[in-house]
Amino acid sequence: MYYQNKKNSTIPKEWFFFNPENLSDSKKLNHLSKNVGVIFFNKNLNVYNFLKKIEPCIKFCRKKKIKFVIPFSKFWCSKYHAFGMMIEINKKSKKFHSTKNKHKNYYTVAKVHNVKEAFLAKGFIDLIFLSPVLKTESYPEKKPLSNYIFISLCFFFKEEVIFALGGVNYKNIKSMKNKNLYGFGAISCFNNNEKI
Repeated sequence: MYYQNKKNSTIPKEWFFFNPENLSDSKKLNHLSKNVGVIFFNKNLNVYNFLKKIEPCIKFCRKKKIKFVIPFSKFWCSKYHAFGMMIEINKKSKKFHSTKNKHKNYYTVAKVHNVKEAFLAKGFIDLIFLSPVLKTESYPEKKPLSNYIFISLCFFFKEEVIFALGGVNYKNIKSMKNKNLYGFGAISCFNNNEKI
């Protein structure tokens, strides 16, 4: 298996990044295996509208026993017993989500795009998505991490649970032979119905 053998087998190895405004994403949600986690995201809606829009999807995930991650809201994480909360990596968020304020009933989750963000994330983020590792259909303008930086960050985060994100699918993840890599996150991979 190409994934790291981690202690906590309850953490999904595959994550579908789900935009509730994308109709094809909504259709795919209905066919996901409960072994695939869901991370809700959208940058166009304000926080309140976004949370209201995903509420039916959250209820669906809970009914199907699909683990899910919500951005922004400790309240919603607690209310719906979310598996995790997605956090933007910056100095302000690190201070806000310090050990003193950290809730033990859900995981902290973040995307890391560079070495600066890696140093900010170290020690307070549980699940880390290194992004983008390859060219992506969803964000073609974003330059992928160099192989050297990607491998270095995998080693840097060897104590955390690390995922590859960006351009990843069931075929190319197998070529990322890195003992510290746990799994992957994707959008297009699931949209293309490669394997669900």
